[in-house]
Amino acid sequence: MNNQSQDKNTDSDIKTIDDERVEAEIVETIEPTWKERLLSVEHWLRFAFMMLFILILSVVSYLIITLVILQFLWSLITGEANDKLRDFGSSGARFIHQVLRFLTYNTDDKPFPFADWPEPENNDDSDTVNKN
Repeated sequence: MNNQSQDKNTDSDIKTIDDERVEAEIVETIEPTWKERLLSVEHWLRFAFMMLFILILSVVSYLIITLVILQFLWSLITGEANDKLRDFGSSGARFIHQVLRFLTYNTDDKPFPFADWPEPENNDDSDTVNKN
């Protein structure tokens, strides 16, 4: 009788150990290890795109500064804002927003040049600067 109870205990111990091994294998296949994440092409490719967009963002910031100066000079001379510059500023701001969302992992969608250039927001007259 004692042998049978030991066999049952041994069988249940083996079954428990096998169950733990199966669970460990499942966890390993579901969750990649840090080494797999470190060597993941997907992560390094995103890093390359992030560096590209940081470079593009720095160039666009100079364009926006130039646009601000041009818009100010235009309104100083003519007394009103230039609609084309306003639209370009609006779409540029939307582009910057898209880039920042990509850089901060809020989206996986890559902005221009991998997508269309964003359309300017439809401004109604109440949202724009009035003529002086």
